[in-house]
Amino acid sequence: MVSSLGTAGVEAIEYDLTKTKEAINPIYFPLIYSKDRYMVLYGGAGSGKSHFIAQKYLLRIMVGEAKRRPIRHKILALRKTQPAARRSVFALFKHYITLWGLGSRCSINKTDMVITFYRSDSMIICTGLDDPTKVKSIEGITSIWLEEATEFAHTDFMQLNLRLRGKHRTYLQICVSFNPVECEWLQDEFFKLDKNSNLKDISASAETRYRRLEKVLEVEGREVSLKSVVLMTTYLDNKFLDDAQKAEIVDLKNKDLTWYHIYALGLWGKPKGQIYVEGLNWDITDTWPVIDSIRYFGYGLDFGYANHPTGLVEVAVMPNKRDVYIREKLYETDLTNQDISEKMGLFDIRKRDIIIADSAEPKSIEEIKREGFKKIEGSVKGRDSIVNGITVVKEFKVHVVAAGSKNLIKELRNYKWQENKEEKLKNIPEDKWNHLMDPLRYILVHFMGLKPTGVFVNLGNRYFK
Repeated sequence: MVSSLGTAGVEAIEYDLTKTKEAINPIYFPLIYSKDRYMVLYGGAGSGKSHFIAQKYLLRIMVGEAKRRPIRHKILALRKTQPAARRSVFALFKHYITLWGLGSRCSINKTDMVITFYRSDSMIICTGLDDPTKVKSIEGITSIWLEEATEFAHTDFMQLNLRLRGKHRTYLQICVSFNPVECEWLQDEFFKLDKNSNLKDISASAETRYRRLEKVLEVEGREVSLKSVVLMTTYLDNKFLDDAQKAEIVDLKNKDLTWYHIYALGLWGKPKGQIYVEGLNWDITDTWPVIDSIRYFGYGLDFGYANHPTGLVEVAVMPNKRDVYIREKLYETDLTNQDISEKMGLFDIRKRDIIIADSAEPKSIEEIKREGFKKIEGSVKGRDSIVNGITVVKEFKVHVVAAGSKNLIKELRNYKWQENKEEKLKNIPEDKWNHLMDPLRYILVHFMGLKPTGVFVNLGNRYFK
């Protein structure tokens, strides 16, 4: 895709873009030329939204580099957190740089996640909003991409919008991409025309899939127009998706209709009954915090045996008492208490570490204590203790370390409230997908010192209130 022409001291570049149409899904191709202030791409999973945005940014840089006087772009590609940005937007740009043979034309700083193109000095900066001050210090931004925009707050969007300013030799644009999980600020900004008197639909036709919106504002006696293009796509628009991937998306219809509407059909929805919502209550990270930065540390343990796995989760609460890091340590059936003790030793769990276990199993707790784990104790139980414990967990922003936490992530995504016969939600969680959810609740309730509303004293198999 690249050829070079030597010039006096400066290398000029020609890019072969004749196969661009083949490389891009047809539904997105017209948007290569969109110069609207906002480009909003939403819809189902596997529709190629994110891939197209990465492709468009690289094409803009390539075209700018090929000019006699190169155009400099500074593109800010964002996820809510730094680890999420590394796994998604940064990985996508690296993928297309390799695929399109652009590696010799740029440098990739893998630590800072910054890609710099030699001839134009164009930059792609991939980062998260973990530290908003870092983003505020970046000057000369020409484009901003909010990937998984439902993770961001409205204030994030407004602050970033203010960062996109100044005179440049190229147009300024914010790209927003997301699955349509209910998000009030996105709906208000780009979808609810009845709530925004300044926002009008200027689409060429009611039949078009490319909706055009215009917001007209008065500035110092002059009218200023801010335009948006909005496109909804699904897996059916992605010619690069294989049959197995399509089947997985279609199969959502047999598992969860709300997920099917959101991730297959690309329709707005709220996952029904989900207790912990990804992006709102929890997210995925790659790193565990350094020990010196942790305020509370311990483990939650839920006993299982034949039909139910024993679940052990490691938990670290940060000094701000808001951020919690967790990771799966054990998820296995047919374990005796001696097996559990031996495995905890293999995991380098220290005998002095706090372990909060299911208090319905006092015999198991005592046996593990006799194996040397002196700080194991039973969880707080009582009337409404489950619901109260869930409330405690929801007071935190939970960060799940991806490595080794497959079952933990699966439980977080599937842990739901029960429904009654009228399909209305009850204030009781389903008794499944809870082998790591329960111990997470045990340990966080312990750290926060929650007292039960009704105390149950366990005397063997008999309970007295």
